[in-house]
Amino acid sequence: MLALILVILLAIAVAVVGFQGWQKLQQQQAQLSQIGTNSTTLDQLESKVGELDQSRQQNLKMMRGEFDQYRQNLDNTLDKVLKELAQQQQADPREWLHAEAEYLLRLANQRLQLERDVNGAKALLNAADERLREADNPALVPVRRAIQSELASLDSVPVIDRTGLYLALMAQQEQLARLPLKQDIEEIAAGQGDAKPTGGWRQQLATLGSELKDLVTVRRHDQPLEALITPQQESYLRQNVRLLLEQAQLALLKSEPKLYQASLDKAIELVEGYYATDNDGVTNALDKLKSLRDNEVRPELPDISESSQLLKRFIEQRFGNGGGQGGSQGGAQNSGSQNGDSPQGESE
Repeated sequence: MLALILVILLAIAVAVVGFQGWQKLQQQQAQLSQIGTNSTTLDQLESKVGELDQSRQQNLKMMRGEFDQYRQNLDNTLDKVLKELAQQQQADPREWLHAEAEYLLRLANQRLQLERDVNGAKALLNAADERLREADNPALVPVRRAIQSELASLDSVPVIDRTGLYLALMAQQEQLARLPLKQDIEEIAAGQGDAKPTGGWRQQLATLGSELKDLVTVRRHDQPLEALITPQQESYLRQNVRLLLEQAQLALLKSEPKLYQASLDKAIELVEGYYATDNDGVTNALDKLKSLRDNEVRPELPDISESSQLLKRFIEQRFGNGGGQGGSQGGAQNSGSQNGDSPQGESE
């Protein structure tokens, strides 16, 4: 009985232990199953990460390839441009002489039109002709012919001595400030008539009789007499003459012929009307003012734009035909044959 009880208790203990072991086994299996699931998820994640990394590598490789292609195209384009520039620079070194001559001709036109500098324009035209002579291109014969014609027209422009005219006007200002007016001559004559009588009584009596005879004088005038000017008016008159001559000087420097001649005409009119014209100094001053008035202060300038236009058209035709050495030489030969000039004649 005791043995049976022990066997039953042992069986119960074994059953309990077995049940507990089975539960632990079930828990372990559940944990192993969870671990397997997690492992599958990790494998999936690793697979996705690998796919993403592979895609990124492919994109990077593609971008690197496109960048390399773009850089290669850019290098090729740059090499092509540099090659074309080198060909243009090495095609014909005379192109620089043509461009420099064209610039000098444009500068000569500006100097003549804006500054009226005849000598400066002539110097620039000679410099441009020298550049064309160095180019030694028979196609430029018409341009050089136009330059020589323009130089000849500039030589015919009268030279104006503005400094000499200015100083001459200044000298006349100083001279007229000292010359007498008509009123001054009359006052001098009146002062000489107030001399004290001299000699014996017979001589004084004869002198008195002569003065009484001339006491009443009848004079006829076709025009009304002008009243004598006051000292203040005399000052204004001399100041007005001086201002007119200064105005003529200013018009001379600004090359305004109308104002120059009008100022001198008005000054001459005042001198003839109020100065003592029977005085030698006044007569000489009037002659000098009239001579100065007849001077040309703004001579007409010729047109020197033909050479610049011809050279500009020549350069445009060269670049229009390709700008290369062969094209430029062909254009030069054709132009030279049309004008009937030879290279040998041009170089001479």
